[in-house]
Amino acid sequence: MEQVQEKIFSSLHISKNRLLDEMSLLLAKQQISEFRMEIEYLEKKYKSNFNGFNDDFQKQTASYEMENDWMKWKFAVESLEYWKNILQEKMLLTIKT
Repeated sequence: MEQVQEKIFSSLHISKNRLLDEMSLLLAKQQISEFRMEIEYLEKKYKSNFNGFNDDFQKQTASYEMENDWMKWKFAVESLEYWKNILQEKMLLTIKT
């Protein structure tokens, strides 16, 4: 199996480490895309951004659906920031080396 992998890497002119770097970037970008889509969906559904929705949510008795959406939205906003920070750190490390 290792011989096949080495042949593939050689044919693609890429090292294992470079391939892992590229794949990790793709996976991080995929996470960002998924959380952005979730946020956009909820913004359209409630015609608001998270902060506006959160303010309204705190002031009223929420339905189960609203509470569930609030949790999903909060998670998506926090996760988006998390993944964006990881990519930003990666880009800074790349620039330094």
